[in-house]
Amino acid sequence: MNSFRSVATAIVAATALVLPGAWVSAEAAKIRISHQWSAQSDARDRAARIFAAEVQKRAPGIAVSVHPRSELGIGPLEQYDAMLDGRIEAAIFPLFYVSPNIPEVSVTLLPGVPATIEQAAVLKGTEFHKRLQAVVEAKGLRILTWWWLKGGMVSIDEEIGSPNEMQGVHVRSGDKLFDLMFAKAGAVPMVMPSTQIVAEMQAKRLNVAQASIETLLSMKMQSVARSAVIGGNALYISLHPLMISTKAWAGLSEAERKAVEAAAEIADRVFIKSQAKIEAHALAAFDMAGVKTRAMKYDEYERWLRLAQQTSWIAYSKQSVASAGLLQALLTSLIESKPGKP
Repeated sequence: MNSFRSVATAIVAATALVLPGAWVSAEAAKIRISHQWSAQSDARDRAARIFAAEVQKRAPGIAVSVHPRSELGIGPLEQYDAMLDGRIEAAIFPLFYVSPNIPEVSVTLLPGVPATIEQAAVLKGTEFHKRLQAVVEAKGLRILTWWWLKGGMVSIDEEIGSPNEMQGVHVRSGDKLFDLMFAKAGAVPMVMPSTQIVAEMQAKRLNVAQASIETLLSMKMQSVARSAVIGGNALYISLHPLMISTKAWAGLSEAERKAVEAAAEIADRVFIKSQAKIEAHALAAFDMAGVKTRAMKYDEYERWLRLAQQTSWIAYSKQSVASAGLLQALLTSLIESKPGKP
């Protein structure tokens, strides 16, 4: 039942229940990319460096630099404002981080949809992609890459997999709308960036954390977890794109924009290939650390999906007309798309 078609069928069933200014020329020749993860050990950093190299091959006049681990002194949650005020030109972060400023982007972390990297990949170029781009551009950002990451759940206690195991559990999901689903299951949601998860687990204030598999590894969460749910259909598939401010984008020439887009396309292909291996790497690392791991069972996924539709999906669609349109476009694009489609 873990096929692309079976996941799409479950999603269909659940649906039934329910102006930028110009950038001065001196700045246009510089693209500083900020992110919170470690250099080289994280696929987002590696793909960003490939992007930078490809841009400079095509447009040598643009100086592209990558700044991991928030080395510019700009925290993960500050990067949106930093792009708007010109402290940086570009950044990589989970797009849902800016949901307090752009509520509609919570669609990039709606629980259970998409459920696989394969499904997320076929959304590129769809009506959903176009609508999402329009929403974020109106708020000062332009999405350059289509980097979706699969996630997992780690626990400092016993194995967590289904809704009936969440009563009283302190859990980090990453997004307030996602938290509605966990709260309905009886959990106690906690808000924090992924950089704080290990410390909170060590202090026993946080029982369960949900994050991308890349983040589980780069933050070394196997050092604090006793069990993990990794594999199968995922509740967490999240867009972590490389983004540029619309001010910086407006300051690029047409030729420079084409160079950036070509570089982004190459980085996308490299990133997708890396994700095919990351799950196996995570399972090996957690096993070596003595952490009990297993994949999410399909019936568990279905129960979470029904709970998500009753909570997170409904709340999201009620936020605004744009949110309702994005959710409809997401579901329609998933249903109409086929695996393997570019």
